[in-house]
Amino acid sequence: MKIVQSGENEGPMKKPSILPILSVVLVSLFFASGNLYGFKQEDLDKLLATGQCLFCDLSHADLPAVDLSGKKLTGTRLPDANLTDAKLSNTNLRNAYLPRAKLTNANLSGADLSGADLPEAQLRDANLSGANLSHANLPKAVLSNADLSHAKLSGADLADADLTGANISTADFSGATWPDGRKCGTGSLGECKKNTPTPDQRPAGGRGSLGGSGMGMGR
Repeated sequence: MKIVQSGENEGPMKKPSILPILSVVLVSLFFASGNLYGFKQEDLDKLLATGQCLFCDLSHADLPAVDLSGKKLTGTRLPDANLTDAKLSNTNLRNAYLPRAKLTNANLSGADLSGADLPEAQLRDANLSGANLSHANLPKAVLSNADLSHAKLSGADLADADLTGANISTADFSGATWPDGRKCGTGSLGECKKNTPTPDQRPAGGRGSLGGSGMGMGR
């Protein structure tokens, strides 16, 4: 009697397919992609439903031409967000985090951007008239052809920013850091004036300080 050993006449063994595993991985990455970039859909839904989303995370959000006029976005994270042509007039963006945000041709007139972080932000052709940008951080920001008329930029950091063709008439740059690194003096409206010492800061000493009393009291 012939004993048939295990595996005899069973043909070549089939290798397990990896397609189901790959499918699971791809689907997982698809649904996790929002978290990878930090963008939270629930934060955007909350903003659109209530008109405010304080300290929300909208990182990398793609929101071209979105209308968020008058909304409250205090402290919101918007790094690398696409807000091209967005309507943000009178929006509260105080202390918001907007590095490298795309705000080309956006309407930010009257918006509160005080203390906001905007390094390398794209603000070309943006309307920032009457906006509050006091103490905002704008190093290497692109503000070419932007409208900054009547904007408040006191104490703002504009180091290496591009202001080519920007309308800076009546904008307040008091205490701001100019693109070339200069510190703007008090009363810098529409320009960066040299910081001149006030009467209190001038060297002490009045008449006679360089030559004594000047008059003898007698022989």
